[in-house]
Amino acid sequence: MYGKNEGIFTLELFESKKEIFIFSLLMIVIFSFNLYQKYNQFLEIKTSKFYNTDAKILKQYQKISKTGKTYHVLKIKSDDGYSFFTTNYGDLKDINGREISIGFITDKIDFRSFLSGFYAPSYDIRLHEYRESFRDKINSYITNQHENPKMKELFSALFLAEPISKDLREDVSYLGISHLIAISGFHLGVLFGILFFLFRYIYIYFQNLYFPYRNIKFDLTILILALLFAYMALIGFVPSVVRAFVMMAFGFFLFHRSFKIISFEVLFVTILFILAILPNFLFSIGFWFSISGVFYIYLFLKHFSHLKNWQIFLLLNFWVYIAMIPVVHYIFTTFSLHQLFSPFLTMAFSIFYPLEMFLHAVGLGDLLDSFILKLFSGKDEVYELKTPLWFLLIYLFASIVCIFQKSFIYVILGMNFLFLAYI
Repeated sequence: MYGKNEGIFTLELFESKKEIFIFSLLMIVIFSFNLYQKYNQFLEIKTSKFYNTDAKILKQYQKISKTGKTYHVLKIKSDDGYSFFTTNYGDLKDINGREISIGFITDKIDFRSFLSGFYAPSYDIRLHEYRESFRDKINSYITNQHENPKMKELFSALFLAEPISKDLREDVSYLGISHLIAISGFHLGVLFGILFFLFRYIYIYFQNLYFPYRNIKFDLTILILALLFAYMALIGFVPSVVRAFVMMAFGFFLFHRSFKIISFEVLFVTILFILAILPNFLFSIGFWFSISGVFYIYLFLKHFSHLKNWQIFLLLNFWVYIAMIPVVHYIFTTFSLHQLFSPFLTMAFSIFYPLEMFLHAVGLGDLLDSFILKLFSGKDEVYELKTPLWFLLIYLFASIVCIFQKSFIYVILGMNFLFLAYI
């Protein structure tokens, strides 16, 4: 039962439909309990038309109304854990990242918008006394290495998951690299590799002296997972990072018990577990994009794992980009021909990201700024590309069929090329 077949773990996660049913039922119970807790929180703010809370400004940017008047848009996270947007037409100074007290009007908030992030008119914004947090100190260390405001934004987002402005969002969307800016499994994987490399030699020294019987991979993985959890808490439990961390921790657990790690069952369990603990992720676009990306990676590895490592590295980047096109463009409609080079930029990012981590660690974070700004500066025609709902549903159905029928890989590839040819 726990044997291996040519070095590949073969133990299935579930041995019967009964086990799947019991696990699913348990997750539904946990989900229902946590959803009930969220509903009670929702009822609490609905007890009055006016509600006051302590919160933090996550993002602040300006927009212009149809009448030409400038106003501020604020994305706010309450100390109680829910997020919302509000607007302010006053002469508001830069309060991005500040702790505040704020009142907002609750009469148009429903439970769904409460879970996904609602809009509410606000009043009486009061700044708390500024206290520089540990995260603020790290962010200052990063941003002080750059002169260009866009570069400050870019690396704050890349290392600390700070929100980015509309201008920078358009730049990364134009190049098709939004997935590289949003911290996810790849970023955690690089951090894991760096930490393992750094700790390995220290561990070996003490292992030889005091505990030669210990397993270095097991002990360092436990230590690094704890550090990654602390990092995840530092950046605010970003949905894509939570997904990646849960899969990493779960994969480690399965690895030491000879279970299959790259398995759709693992993905299924991860989805149910995360949604059971954090029901509001049900409405998180970032979470579902992250799940979709992993799904298509697993789909490729299921059918093409026999290829050589360099072939997998090369083809997988092209496959994921192509496979995600209809999914991404159901939400985001911007498309440029530059996005077709996204797989090459993704592969280059494998070197760029750890290099930038090193450069920032030694205080040389601005070394490649001129090159990045030049990359952002070249823009050609932008197209509107919107995936129709009917097309997306057919595409997702064909993708699921691909799990069982390899031939459907060519069906979804054909659908993608027809989709792009439409432009």
